[in-house]
Amino acid sequence: MKLRRFLNVYLALWLAFPCIVIIIWMMDYNLLIGTTGTAFRIQGILNCIAAVCGITLVFLHYRETEKALKNKITLAVIAGGVALVLLCWNFLCVLLNGAEEYHSFTSPDNTHTIVIMENVSLISGQVVLFERVNPFLIYPKERIITDDGHRPICAGEYSLVWDGDTVILSVSNGAGENETISVALDER
Repeated sequence: MKLRRFLNVYLALWLAFPCIVIIIWMMDYNLLIGTTGTAFRIQGILNCIAAVCGITLVFLHYRETEKALKNKITLAVIAGGVALVLLCWNFLCVLLNGAEEYHSFTSPDNTHTIVIMENVSLISGQVVLFERVNPFLIYPKERIITDDGHRPICAGEYSLVWDGDTVILSVSNGAGENETISVALDER
């Protein structure tokens, strides 16, 4: 049946996605589509689709089995288990992705794009400058530690200066001081 084949192919791709992301991370890159498509957000969406595919496959299998009480209970347990795994996995994805915010900036001559990530916790934060390599990958260049979960880009407390293939970023660190980094682009 074509539907089963399609669902099984999707589930195989769903299982391959984390492996692809791990390979990307091992090469020191991060996956980011636009400014919101992080690996964890994409995985959360894929998890929902995979749960629908898995439950559909279980129902298709159930249609071909005897309609005994034992099979109905098995179907309910499998569907409930898939839903529980989906909730737990998506909670983990939201937890790992929740404190990050991305901002994209393009150079005046449109030759470079940088992405700045702000990540905060209860007592500290960080600003990480990435260079966009292609529409899907970003490469980390420099980082600045901020105080008390301060988000200087969101607060507008930053300065960004382009000088050819170099970008100079100055941000407030949350303690009343500014920190500056200078990053040469296209070195990799």
